[in-house]
Amino acid sequence: MLEFSFTLIISVLVGLGLIWLAGRYFLKEDVVYIPDNCRRHAWKSMKLLSRACVCSVCDTTMASNGHFCESCGVCSDNGCVRKADERFACKELRIRTRADDGSPGRHLWVKGNLPLGAECTVCAEDIDHTAELGLYGQRCAWCQRMAHDKCFSEISTTRCDFGRFKEMIFPPKCIQASRSKVDPKVHLTGIIPPEWKDNWRPLIVVANSKSGSSGADRVVALMRGILHPLQVFELGQHGPQEALQWAIHAAPTRCRILVAGGDGTVGWVLNTILQMKVEPHPEVAILPLGTGNDLSRVLGWGAEGPDEFDPNDYLTQIAEAETVQLDRWLAEITTHSTLARFHVPRFNQPRNFYVYNYLSVGVDALVTLNFHKARESSFYVYSSRFVNKLLYLCFGTQQVVQQDCVELEKNLELYLDGVRIDLPQLQSIVVLNIDSWGAGVKLWEMSKNSPTHSIMKEIHSISDGILEIFGVVSSFHIAQLQVGLSKPVRLGQARSVRIVLKRTLPMQADGEPWMQSPCDINIQHYGQATMLRNVKK
Repeated sequence: MLEFSFTLIISVLVGLGLIWLAGRYFLKEDVVYIPDNCRRHAWKSMKLLSRACVCSVCDTTMASNGHFCESCGVCSDNGCVRKADERFACKELRIRTRADDGSPGRHLWVKGNLPLGAECTVCAEDIDHTAELGLYGQRCAWCQRMAHDKCFSEISTTRCDFGRFKEMIFPPKCIQASRSKVDPKVHLTGIIPPEWKDNWRPLIVVANSKSGSSGADRVVALMRGILHPLQVFELGQHGPQEALQWAIHAAPTRCRILVAGGDGTVGWVLNTILQMKVEPHPEVAILPLGTGNDLSRVLGWGAEGPDEFDPNDYLTQIAEAETVQLDRWLAEITTHSTLARFHVPRFNQPRNFYVYNYLSVGVDALVTLNFHKARESSFYVYSSRFVNKLLYLCFGTQQVVQQDCVELEKNLELYLDGVRIDLPQLQSIVVLNIDSWGAGVKLWEMSKNSPTHSIMKEIHSISDGILEIFGVVSSFHIAQLQVGLSKPVRLGQARSVRIVLKRTLPMQADGEPWMQSPCDINIQHYGQATMLRNVKK
């Protein structure tokens, strides 16, 4: 009896422990943690900046051997970091009072290290940084207003209204946070709109440091210096869920999201918005840091990010951007049941996924797959757009000789709106939602005056619920398309597409490749994503 009671007690304790652990695990899925120390500096290497600065403590010039706070802009050489932490306040991430009305607050003035071309708010004259050495001028880390030392007294006691980008900022007074008994860490519990709530559309920045150009660290540091530091995120292994929690807490206010990365990162964020059922749907802008950046090209954000990223200029472009709808397509894969009978090996393949840019089967997907394998190799130590494009060229040249996807038309069937299409000799089929494929090739525009195997309307749209389907003859044909010396094969348009694979073939969706075993692929329209088109460029 005693043994039974002891066993029962142990079982109950173990059960309660498992329940507690499970509670903490699931809590982390939808909880945003906030640093307990709300005014701590976030030091980054001076190498991220493209200019020399002066130490805010000892007034000595630094090139790349010091640090700067990405939140407020205070600078320190290697020996003055501790003194800077003690002497200078940083941005207050949240205000621990009940007066959370979001009204303007106090300026956070930082002396010196003004950007080039700085203009005095008081006298409207340029603050000439060559006229004097050392620390000169004052700048507010929130509203970005600047003043000469001689003019500073006229604005030093004014109230901070968060400046020209206040409609994009989460003010500290708006952020509500608390601790719970389950988790002692401080976490976000709510967001109160500021007094300018009618025009308030806060911007959430999501940056992927693994994208092709590796410029995300600089983007994050410079954006945190202008916006609230907690609204700028670096993508980790767990994805953009934490960033999107801010959009959920801000509802019914519609947020904007800046995705700094490639097409794969944009698709990752759009899929997560759908999975988390974020309403209202955030308006998504793009800072292209990937290799192809096809969606960014179509929406006017460019083929690649700027060489010298200017956060003020980019925030201005986002503020002036127009809202557009982007078709979302659901691809459902049904694997053929005969696989088990013939002992066909399994492949690492998705079952259902969403397509925003394009889906393809054949030689272009194989080139992309070989590139991804090379990039994941331990020998791949230097990431840049030039190296990535060079790898693409090498793998594309390999397929000119090797031709692994020859006679593709005999190994698959294509149905457009239920009608089977007679295919010519091809090595790739591309199902297109946007008119940009393979890092900027405009298949629709290039094929307007070419012979066609199907009647196609002469208008292309990313929000009409219609897909365009093209064929590519060979890897050499891809190279010709890249330089405009050839045209793709028009196969047709459709509101639904079915592809039947008869053997294992390479596939890709929005630049993410894999090997697909024999299956049926059905592509149907599945709503739309809200995007921002850059009208300034």
